[in-house]
Amino acid sequence: MAELSPLDADLLAQDLPGLAQIDVVSSVFAGQRGRMEYRTSGDSNTPAVLMLHGLGSSSAGYRAQFAGLSRDFRVIAWNAPGFGGSSPIQGQDAGIDDYADALESLLRALRVRRLAALVGSSWGSVVALAFARRYPALIGCLVLAAPNVARGHITGEARDAELSAWLQTADVDIPVSREAIASRLLTPRTPALVRQYVERLRDGMTTDGWRQAIRSLFTVHTPDVIPAVKCPIAILFGSLDQVAPRRDHAERLLAAAPWATPHSFEDCGHMLKLEAPSKFNAVVRSTAAQA
Repeated sequence: MAELSPLDADLLAQDLPGLAQIDVVSSVFAGQRGRMEYRTSGDSNTPAVLMLHGLGSSSAGYRAQFAGLSRDFRVIAWNAPGFGGSSPIQGQDAGIDDYADALESLLRALRVRRLAALVGSSWGSVVALAFARRYPALIGCLVLAAPNVARGHITGEARDAELSAWLQTADVDIPVSREAIASRLLTPRTPALVRQYVERLRDGMTTDGWRQAIRSLFTVHTPDVIPAVKCPIAILFGSLDQVAPRRDHAERLLAAAPWATPHSFEDCGHMLKLEAPSKFNAVVRSTAAQA
C-alpha cells in the first residue's frame, strides 16, 4: 500500500470535528458523576454509530469515519475514561465492564437510545464486546477492527508478571520514539500522511488512564464473550498486523463465533481505519444495514 486512493486521501484530508464534553452519571465514577469527552458529526436525527479507540489512541483516530459516514449517520467517538479530558474510572483496578457502564452513561447523556453500529478498534473491540454482552438491546451490530482476545485467560504468577511488565512501560513521561511506535502499528509501505496521523494519536493519553485500560485487559477473554453476542458482527484484520496478528486474535474470535463475517485488509497493519478508510467505512455501512 504505497499510495492512498484519491477517495482515501480525501477522507483523511478532512478536518476533525472539535472536542466536546458532557456530564454523565454512573457508579464507575467518583461520586457517581463524571465528565466524558467526545467528538461528533452528522445529523442527530440519523442512526447513531459510535467509535471506540485503542490503548494508544483517541477519538482523533476516526477522522476518516467522521468524514465518510456523517452524511448518513450521527457519528460519535469517545475519549475513553482517563483519556484526554474524560474522567477516570474510580480506583486502580478497572474491569472491562466498568468501561461498558461508562459507555452506557455516555449514550444516556447524549440521549442515544440505540446504536446502529458499535465500532471498536484494538482495545476498543474488547470494550465493544463487553458492552454488547451487557447491553444487547442498545446496539444493532458490532464492527471489530484489529480485535484483541485480551489477557483474562492468564492466571496466577504468569498473569502478575505480564501485567507488571505492561504497567512498567505505561507512562507518558517515558521518552519514546513515536516513529518506532508507528512503524510497529503500520507497515513499511504505509503512506506518509497516515504515518503522521498515527504518530499524533498518543496526544490524548494519560498515564493513569493508560494503566487502568491495561488492567481491564486482564479481566476478560473475548473468545469467551463473543458467543453470547447475537447481533451481526464484522471482524476486520490486517494481513500485516504485528500488534494483533490474525492467527492469534481474529481467527480465535471467528472460531468462537463462526457466524461473524471476516474482512481481510491486505497489506495493512493495525490501524485499518486510517490505512484503508473507504473500505473500513463500507464495512460499517454494510454491517449496519444487516441490523
